[in-house]
Amino acid sequence: MCPFCIGTAVWIAAGAVTTGGVSAIAITKLWNKKSREPQPTALTGDSSAPPSQRS
Repeated sequence: MCPFCIGTAVWIAAGAVTTGGVSAIAITKLWNKKSREPQPTALTGDSSAPPSQRS
């Protein structure tokens, strides 16, 4: 392969790795944010209220 072709192949590979890394970070951030949100419970219907205000 010529040096230009090798350089192009390296450029494409680096771009794919960078894009994959950015995508993985974005998905991780969104996934963690969803898992930290309070989930409603079956008994009270709202787990975000303090225990003293739950019915």
